[in-house]
Amino acid sequence: MATKGKLVLFRHGETWYNRQHLLTGLRDIGLTPEGEQQARIAGLHLHGFVFDKVYSSLLSRAFNTAALALAASGTNDHLRKADGTWDIEQRPEIVEGDAGDFTGRNKSTDPEILAWPHRYDVPLPNGESDEQMVARVREFYETELLPRLERGETVMVASHAGIMAAFEIVAGLKPAPQEDIWSHRSDVRNAAPVVYEYDDGRLTSHYQLF
Repeated sequence: MATKGKLVLFRHGETWYNRQHLLTGLRDIGLTPEGEQQARIAGLHLHGFVFDKVYSSLLSRAFNTAALALAASGTNDHLRKADGTWDIEQRPEIVEGDAGDFTGRNKSTDPEILAWPHRYDVPLPNGESDEQMVARVREFYETELLPRLERGETVMVASHAGIMAAFEIVAGLKPAPQEDIWSHRSDVRNAAPVVYEYDDGRLTSHYQLF
């Protein structure tokens, strides 16, 4: 009988930098009240999902989104520790792409950002390229996630817009682009879960939960 795994991916809720259209990168910026509510709404839609494992990036906006969603789901109290915190493994491979010198600057109006040659293999100044980001996500996906999905586990990953785009590439849903994927990050909604379904470790379908 085929094993049927599920991978639930979503970006963190709205942050104060999101609200101001600033590039966040590795800066640890907290959720707005709206972002916290988005995480709870995501959790309500995850009612019925029982997670075997939950991951987030090292950044608090992703970890807190996962924690709020788990609490709201009502079906994952087995992941709550004795001290009331959540059993969420934080991983460096799924932090947002490093925006380098562009961190904290307005991606829509900053002339240097707008003039930068946005290519998949070109790092941002003193930062990271999308190609480098996808490489670390691929390693995490192949070594950590796929074995769990092959066993039929249900796994949650709370991360970032760039990481969501990277997952589409490493899962084979989209080819690596010539232009960067940074410019498409704003298309990824805050705290909107996407479900990837697997049979024997092979991706068979994916869909937005709401």
